[in-house]
Amino acid sequence: MRLSLRLAATLSCSVLAFAALQAVPAQAQTASLPERVIVNLTETPSTSLAFNWRAEAGAGDGFIEYAILTPGPAYPAKAVRLPAQRTSAAFTTRDEQNVAADYYSVRLTGLTPDTQYVYRVGKEGAWSPGRQVKTAAAEVRPFTFLYMGDVQNDIRSMGGLAVRRALRQTPDAAFMLFAGDLINRADNDAEWGEWFDMDAHRLAETPSLMTPGNHEYMKPQGSTPQMLAPQWRLQFTLPENGPSDMLTETVYRVDYQGVRIISLDADMIDEDPQAARDQVAWLERQLADNPSRWTVVFLHYPLYSTARGRSGEELRAVLQPLFDRYHVDLVLAGHDHTYGRGRPHDQGPVYMVSNVGPKQYPLGDLNWTERKASGVQVFQQVEVSAARLTMRVFTMDGALYDAFQLDKPGAGPARLTDLKPATPELILRREDQ
Repeated sequence: MRLSLRLAATLSCSVLAFAALQAVPAQAQTASLPERVIVNLTETPSTSLAFNWRAEAGAGDGFIEYAILTPGPAYPAKAVRLPAQRTSAAFTTRDEQNVAADYYSVRLTGLTPDTQYVYRVGKEGAWSPGRQVKTAAAEVRPFTFLYMGDVQNDIRSMGGLAVRRALRQTPDAAFMLFAGDLINRADNDAEWGEWFDMDAHRLAETPSLMTPGNHEYMKPQGSTPQMLAPQWRLQFTLPENGPSDMLTETVYRVDYQGVRIISLDADMIDEDPQAARDQVAWLERQLADNPSRWTVVFLHYPLYSTARGRSGEELRAVLQPLFDRYHVDLVLAGHDHTYGRGRPHDQGPVYMVSNVGPKQYPLGDLNWTERKASGVQVFQQVEVSAARLTMRVFTMDGALYDAFQLDKPGAGPARLTDLKPATPELILRREDQ
């Protein structure tokens, strides 16, 4: 396990004055302000949350200060300060960018379920803004989350625009799922900076889960094997409950208010036979011993493709038998830069391919979709209650494009109700987009 970036924190630490939480005047700030601040869900989201950020190389020790949010300005007096785990990293990317920064990670534990917290990160003279974040409830309770496919290209100018629309249209989102290809060139640090700049405050307040795509992997060069971009584990703190060290923080599960969420590393299934076997064996354990009524799997490569010239047949052979046997409800993917939704088998999951970014592919000849599109940027709202799951798909101008409902009063497969609007499917050429 890669524990060097992890620090389990408890409420037993000494209480500090968050004011501390009063803003430090700009002229008094002598150190680099924290950047790329993000909050991730943990495997126990009702009692713990994970935080990451970075600062300039040599910035030194970093801290988090946090407190339960109060109706007024009383929270600073109850704030707790904890040290972060710092990793100093310096490397040259494959496109010859020199990266040097201090990366920080804190995993807060012992939190109160269904509670709003306020926090900031950094150190004296260089604190981030105060931000709010909420823990999950300990029991089944309705909530809404966002699912988004590849951002990948033109992140600052176009991809981020659609993500911000999704967040603006879903102000109460409990968390966000990103289905891989967050950026285009795996270790390109400028692109990672653009990704974090999409909506710096919301990324620091709305927890995220992400699964890697092929563009988060650096392909083999000479004797150097395929490698995950170093920024992945430096910038994110994701659950470490997967099958092996090789798949740490790319394959994991989270149980959130009645939903089991499973991330699979599709690229490693495709590229590494041992990683494929490890994931399949681990996946069956997660599905067989599942306390949640709903099960959502997200991965980058689709089992049923939407883009021209792709099929997903090999991935289906590996994964679909398990999805059908254990009544997985949703399988969410990206990669194909088109949109498609269907349920090829009545007893199986609903499969979806989505694309929030501007990169577009032509549609293939599809026989499995109930709704499809090309030339559009879409995002998904997933509304979950104890016995009903409703998916709504919006184009980036805010129009409802697709919708369906799953009802599951007990064990077994869910009943599907198609709610798609009567509007025509969008199969757009570039000049029409």
